Amino acid sequence: MELANEFRDETVAKTHNKKKRLSRKEQKARKKLKTQQQQQSTVTATTRQSESATAAEVLPVVSRILPPTIDYIPTPLPELTAAKTKKPNHQSKSLGNWFPKASIIKSPVSYTNADNFQDQAFQPKAALVLFYQYVEPNWPASKLETLIAYLTKICQHRILGGRIRVATEGVNATISSVDTLECSAQQTLEFFIKDLQLFDKAFMQTDFKIIDNLSPDRHFGQLKIFPVQELVFYNISKHAAPLSRGGVHLPPQDFHDMLSSGGDTDTVVIDVRNHYEAAIGRFDGQQQRNDASDNKGALYVDPKMRKSTDFTAWLDQDETKQQLQGKNVMMYCTGGVRCERASAVLKQTLGDKIKGVFQLQGGIEAYLKEFQDGGHWRGKNFVFDKREAVAADDPNGDGGVVKRTSATENNQARCCVCSKPWDRYVGKKKCSTCGVPVLMCDGCMSNKATAELLLRCPLCVEQNITVRASDVELTENGIRGKAIEQKDGRAAPSVLKWGGGHAAAKKDKRRFSKVPCSFGADCRRSDCFFAHPTTSKS
Repeated sequence: MELANEFRDETVAKTHNKKKRLSRKEQKARKKLKTQQQQQSTVTATTRQSESATAAEVLPVVSRILPPTIDYIPTPLPELTAAKTKKPNHQSKSLGNWFPKASIIKSPVSYTNADNFQDQAFQPKAALVLFYQYVEPNWPASKLETLIAYLTKICQHRILGGRIRVATEGVNATISSVDTLECSAQQTLEFFIKDLQLFDKAFMQTDFKIIDNLSPDRHFGQLKIFPVQELVFYNISKHAAPLSRGGVHLPPQDFHDMLSSGGDTDTVVIDVRNHYEAAIGRFDGQQQRNDASDNKGALYVDPKMRKSTDFTAWLDQDETKQQLQGKNVMMYCTGGVRCERASAVLKQTLGDKIKGVFQLQGGIEAYLKEFQDGGHWRGKNFVFDKREAVAADDPNGDGGVVKRTSATENNQARCCVCSKPWDRYVGKKKCSTCGVPVLMCDGCMSNKATAELLLRCPLCVEQNITVRASDVELTENGIRGKAIEQKDGRAAPSVLKWGGGHAAAKKDKRRFSKVPCSFGADCRRSDCFFAHPTTSKS
């Protein structure tokens, strides 16, 4: 087993060090397969012609070649001392002051939506696994360092991409893989899960949601590991809202039944996601039923958040407390992780003023997998991977080439410029006043005049926010803003991007920091961005 692991480590290291070696190998394999198929078709045609003089010309039939099934070889666990002293052989760089220790590992295999495998024998498919796991008690710092080193080692052994947030309280991840001639994407993800379970038994209880048979461009080209303080940043300590005091986890069927029978006056369902996510899809189908019953189901409530840190501020409002008082409170989010801390915060804040708190186990992803007709869901589920947004009848998602299509049925999403039905966040368009993504249709994106417009999300329009985010300096992770200069109008209480408007000044400082100042050592400006010669100490 040790020799096998050493041979595998050496093979993977060579593959990692040589750029895109696996891709070239696949290309050679496809060429070889194509030659074999042509030879086989020629033999078949000759045989049929000998049997019948009037036989038509035989065309080669391309059948899909599936990756083989291989045995699981565990990724060796690293030692803590080795994790601290060994220099990584992958690209590792800072992603700003918020993620100074983030690691980036490039996947040796990746595809774009321009790649076409329709006429080839090897037609790769991608797969995703979504999961989170809180641990109790928290991991010590030493074990967290070992976990980061182990995740890096796993990614060097296997074809993986995605994003992983790691903290002493656990892991939150979206991981992708893609078929190769050596192993299928789903099997690669299953091996990754086994590796995690070898690292810590806590992962034996994890709800791993695997989504397979996706187009190959759904695989991430990189895997990013983010060490963070909280898996979901609420700026709340675990002692203030322990997870053990969170809501009751309801499987999708029970959640569906409670949505149906909740009643407008007895039960509310809170969307714990951001408002720009809720804009394209939500659980309000129970209120749109056409049956004769007076019970229209649980009342949908949108806290209208720009980011997760807005949740506690929303709970502290008197209007919110009055709306939730005496109710059964249901909660949901994309995959379930945001509800864990949010439900605990809600119970801690409102206590016996509410009847109970219930959260959707596995999130919207699990619900749409069980209710393939959508159930009470309306619209699309905004996701943080290359699918972009997922409808009940389209698990592959919207990601890729923009098609001239309008919003899905029963979706109220609109273009922020012309109000045309539209439900795709494309072009990286941001709200000018709070920084969240905005919906812009293909027609408005192609119009150069829109570049000069003040783009505002529906929430900023509703709240009459007019001060640009670039004119606001923000503290405490984008909340409690103050205007840099006195501006007419109202500024957003929070923005999505960390640092707010004064981040532009920081970018200018970094850009000019390597340009020599024309005044050299004689420069007396304390705020000068340019580089100055250093004087040696005597």
